[in-house]
Amino acid sequence: MKLDRAKLERARKETTYGFSRAPLEDVRTITVRHVDDLRPHTEAWDRLAWESPQGLASMLPAWVEATFRHGLRPHWRWMCCFAYAGDRLIGVMPVVITPHPILGPRRPLLRTSGRLTPSGDIPLAPDCAAVALKALLEEVVRQEPHHAGLDLQAVRQNSLVWSALQDGPAQHLVRSSARHRFSILDVSGNFDSFVRNIKRMPSDLRRYHRKIQTRGKVRIEIRNGPHAKADFLPQFLSLEASGWKGRCGGAILSNPDSLAFHTTLVENFAAQERLEWHLIWVDDTLVGAQMALRCNEALMLPRYTFNEDFAECRVGTLLTEATLRNGFAQADLRELNPMSKAQAHAYWHMPDEEYVDLHLVRRAATPMLVHLPRIWLRKMYWTQIRPRVPEIVRKLYRQFRRRGGRRPKRAAEVRLPLEETDNRR
Repeated sequence: MKLDRAKLERARKETTYGFSRAPLEDVRTITVRHVDDLRPHTEAWDRLAWESPQGLASMLPAWVEATFRHGLRPHWRWMCCFAYAGDRLIGVMPVVITPHPILGPRRPLLRTSGRLTPSGDIPLAPDCAAVALKALLEEVVRQEPHHAGLDLQAVRQNSLVWSALQDGPAQHLVRSSARHRFSILDVSGNFDSFVRNIKRMPSDLRRYHRKIQTRGKVRIEIRNGPHAKADFLPQFLSLEASGWKGRCGGAILSNPDSLAFHTTLVENFAAQERLEWHLIWVDDTLVGAQMALRCNEALMLPRYTFNEDFAECRVGTLLTEATLRNGFAQADLRELNPMSKAQAHAYWHMPDEEYVDLHLVRRAATPMLVHLPRIWLRKMYWTQIRPRVPEIVRKLYRQFRRRGGRRPKRAAEVRLPLEETDNRR
């Protein structure tokens, strides 16, 4: 489905201002458990998620459908619940059904995200979020009456879920645990002004550009809209697998399930012209690549990779520069969202935002006695223990994890071209 901005805006106004709105007492719910049964709901679901304030690509049906197909473990099941007010979709809750770690499959633990999804946030209509969430939770209880709890991973601070939960759901106790800090960058300003405010950044970038230009003819390419095709994915995967991610088993090609998921994900977003590739070439060699997924005014940056033989050129920094420069240049783009926290983000002075794991525990004896203590322990670790771990211990742990082939090559480990070596003598 191609993106029709005029159609989306018209639909948003209709649902917001009321001339296509049904009475809220007519709310009905539908649950499907097969991928083909998602199709009648996909267009309305896509519009609702696209217009949601979170701006998360993982809430779009293009992402969730890939999760249902390839982002689950063999013994996991799924269902998707939809809440309608008349003919208007007001809420969607994708649910992954997993065996409880202690209670087993008879008391399943539900979650709104797959294992390859960074956030389990969900889309709700802004004018009736509480009604929509109430209806969805009641439907979940009807469909899975013996579940111990429902987890929503990494709910964003501007999510409508927070206001919808203010009165507390009748059949669940709401608790929180982990608080994640993910980088975010507002790109509504000017890139050159942004860079000038970062100490030494302009001179560093000039130096890196000069260095990479000694290796050949440099070309920076941004593919988006109809020019961003899924058929570029094999080149991206090959480059990623050739570096440290391939050595440590973290590359997409190292995991058949991850390969199937990302292939479907890229195909889905490319079909809607919401995929972007940010590329750096030296002559005919691909040296850096960034995968990006569009959700309205936000661009999610789920994966990137670079050629380690060009490590002395700081290709990762140059690739980030290309992504940021492109982001600032797009008038209809508001933010870049890696949905992660990396050392490189601090180099670019990217602020971060808090995402919180929410847990809805069933108000029943067994979940309260067995499942609730696990959440308390998890929260104690994140709020009391983890913040008190000395920085020296964290540093040693990071060094241990990145030892040997588990880290990317550094500039000092790369042999310089013969011409440059001769010039330094």
